Formats: sequence, structure tokens, C-alpha cells
Amino acid sequence: MTTKQYYIFRSQESAFQAAVSHLLESAMGAGCGKMVRMVFFGAPKDNSEYIEQNNIIKACAATRCGDLLTAYVAQQPLCCSLAAEVSYVAEDVQVEFKGDYALLDGCEILSAAIQSDPMLDIGGQAEQIFNRMSEILAAEDIAVDDIVRQWNYIERITALSPQGQHYQLFNDARSAFYAGCKWSNGYPAATGIGAQWGGVVVIFDALRNSSAYSRPVDNPLQISAHSYSQKVLINSIEKHKTTPKFERARYMCGHKPMVYISGTAAIRGEESCREGLAEQARLTMENIDHLTGVENLKQSGVADAQRLEYCAMRAYLKDNKSWSEAKAWLKESYPAVDMLYLWADICREELLIEIEGFAV
Repeated sequence: MTTKQYYIFRSQESAFQAAVSHLLESAMGAGCGKMVRMVFFGAPKDNSEYIEQNNIIKACAATRCGDLLTAYVAQQPLCCSLAAEVSYVAEDVQVEFKGDYALLDGCEILSAAIQSDPMLDIGGQAEQIFNRMSEILAAEDIAVDDIVRQWNYIERITALSPQGQHYQLFNDARSAFYAGCKWSNGYPAATGIGAQWGGVVVIFDALRNSSAYSRPVDNPLQISAHSYSQKVLINSIEKHKTTPKFERARYMCGHKPMVYISGTAAIRGEESCREGLAEQARLTMENIDHLTGVENLKQSGVADAQRLEYCAMRAYLKDNKSWSEAKAWLKESYPAVDMLYLWADICREELLIEIEGFAV
């Protein structure tokens, strides 16, 4: 398994293309290794502008970097005009770029944004996306249950359409895609979060024979999302609701051990905390601290567990105006953590903040 580094870059440039160029130049000049993937976060006003800005990102990246995986997520950064999270590997890692994904050292997939026809409903888009993911995995002889991390961005995630709630439609498509595997080593770490525009966007990492390098990490403070009861799942039509298929985290062993931290909120058991934003932020980080703690890692089967440090964290905020209290608490409590604040709807109406990231 290749060792990766993740860094966040920000731009205050008001013109979109200038902001993209600034981020690319900053990432290229950072001296962190070989750039593989760059995920941009911005605030297009509608889907037409989203498509236009996404095309600008792709063109600028091709001109300045040559081969580079990109994705554009319609989530407004709350401290800058445009932001990007960049994935780096060591210079000696062999990287083969193959359009919408890259193959690392012949055994590991990092994808760009996987998207589909925006005219389809959310379920139809998700189905097309999972079909494409299946093609990518098959081309590299990597199994579906070797997916170790997945990011799922869903336009208006809690919206209720005639076909069903957007998040539930996505979960149903994901469950169907995953159904062909036993998942004996647990599901991927994952985030399912809202976006203002863009339909469905999925980004994923996969590793051949992942069970040799990876294990799921559970959190005893929370019921596993794939074991949720029907009462906490929401739909606009009467039918059985499939659960979100992901683990709370995944431990990745290698030269430099790493934990993928799934999107985490102020949920205990399977019930949401209904307190204010600052209290939800505190409970969310309490969940993450417990999840990534040495004792919990040992209980998850990590024999050589050691203390980890957070890096490249994202905090998703439901309200893009009244969030300063949560930011102040996080900055005071976790001063060394590089936290990117984004405006995004969360999968339950009562939840005000969700946090994800990496620990190394």
C-alpha cells in the first residue's frame, strides 16, 4: 500500500479561474510529493455554472499539471472563495493515469469524480455511477469489496422527490451494487453528505487484496450505520429502506499507518443529539477521539496500535452564517488540526455539523 499525504489549500481570489490557478500553483509548489488527485470545493449558483466551473478546473489542471485527477464539489467554503484537498504520493510511486482514475504501483485505485447524466433522478445517477465503478474495478482485477474509502456527494440530500428521499435513493443503489459481495472484512469508510448542485458525485479508493492491509474500525458509542433500524431512515414512499453501507473508520497499515475517518456526527447509539451547534461539535469530536484512540483500535484488531494525529479534516456545517461558535471551539480544542469549513446539508435534518478526515 502506498503512503499518501493529504493537504488543504485555500484561495481568496474572487475570479473563479484565478482562484483555480492559485490553488494549482500552491499545490504544485508545496513540495509534498507527486500530486495524484485534487478535489475542489466551491459555490456555483446553479447546475449550469457548476458545469462551466468544472470544465474550467479540468482545463486549467490539464494545462498546468498534465495528468491529474480532479473533482468539483458544490459546497461553499466558509473561510475562502475556493478550496482544494490534494492527495500526494512519494515521487517513486508508479502512477498510471487512466482517464477518470489512476492506478498506483499496479495495485491501488484512486478515482476522480465519477458522475453520470444529470437529467436522471438521483437513483438513476447513482446506478450509472456504480456501473462505471464496477467497470474500473474489473479492468484492474480489484474486487468491489476491496473499496476502502468512498466519498458520496448528493445534491439536496434530504429532499423528498416522487421517487423517494435523495439520500435513500442513493443508499438503495449502493446496497444493490454492494449486494454481490460478502464484505467479510467490513464495508468501506465513507461519507454521505449534501451538495448544493452537481447531482451525485462519487470518489473512491480501492486496494487489491485489501484485507491484508486494512481492517474496519467500529465505535462502541455508535450503532454501525449498516445496522440502523427503520425508524431513523427517512423516505417519501412506503417501502423497506436499505441502510447506509459503511464503517465508522478503516485502519490502513503500511509504512505509515493511516485511518480513514468516515463522516461523523453527534449520534449516540442511532439517535441524533438535538442540542445546539457547539454541543454537537463537541460530541462529534468526542466520537472521533474515541474511534481513533489506541484502545479502540486494539479492540478492532490493530495489534500495534499507536497514537495518531489528525490531518486534512473537513467540517460540514448546515448553516453557512451561524457557525462561528463551533469554529471557535474546534480551534481552541484542536489548534494543530487543519480544518476546512464547508456549507453542506447533512443526512438528518436535526444534525448541524458533520466531520471527517484522516489520522496518521
